[in-house]
Amino acid sequence: MSVGGVGRGGGKGRAGGAKGASGKAPAGGASFGGKVDKAESLVGPSGLVGSSNVQGAQAADPIASQAMAIAKQLKNGGFKSKEEATRQLVAEVLKEKLHMKSSALSSKIADALQEDPRLNQVLERLWSKAE
Repeated sequence: MSVGGVGRGGGKGRAGGAKGASGKAPAGGASFGGKVDKAESLVGPSGLVGSSNVQGAQAADPIASQAMAIAKQLKNGGFKSKEEATRQLVAEVLKEKLHMKSSALSSKIADALQEDPRLNQVLERLWSKAE
């Protein structure tokens, strides 16, 4: 008796037991990741083709442009601290993406961002990118 689900009343629409999807691998050992079009990595969020060192595609995203504006304001002394700049960035994201305004929610999210070491590193990189 095999392990793949034979005799269990089904099997056509399900992946069978220990076999899984290994029997369906394409010839040559290529996986799904290898089938992605090479030009796909060049297409930005707006659908424009660009490269990683081109800043033109990022300007199309209003959140990214607002984040850079906040970073510049922080560098020029427009905010008292990085925490205040983070709260402003979170408020802008909530306003743009969710069409809501809540200072209490913005503060809670900003505090959570600053407490997480990984996300705090992302914020530090953002604040240091101001020109």
